[in-house]
Amino acid sequence: MRAEKVIAMVGGVGNGSLRIFFTGPSAGVRCEGDIDATTRPVLIQALTVISEQTSGDLHADLGDVSFIDVGGLRVLVETGCRLAGERRFIVYALKPHTRRIIDMCGWTDLLLTGVSSTPPGGRAVSHSSDVP
Repeated sequence: MRAEKVIAMVGGVGNGSLRIFFTGPSAGVRCEGDIDATTRPVLIQALTVISEQTSGDLHADLGDVSFIDVGGLRVLVETGCRLAGERRFIVYALKPHTRRIIDMCGWTDLLLTGVSSTPPGGRAVSHSSDVP
């Protein structure tokens, strides 16, 4: 399948309870729903295509993700590790319990170095990202 078609599909892909939207110029995705064993394949495909088709930082807005399992977090970590050069994988709007899981897995330095609260374009995301 050609990359252009996959990116077009990512614009409104729904697989199980996960929807992934390509966020255009910010080179990233916005996810809503659950990231688990049944929905990870489409997330992997979307992140792979976008990271291969762009040269700058990669962004993921997770403000509307209600659940993410450890396998989903691993996908995010692996995506960030695959980026070459000075590229960063910037994750937005992680829920506090998700941050705790990342800390417990020892992935804080790998995944949270690029964490921000507001994605490019200024879409407001309500969350509480500080872990006590």
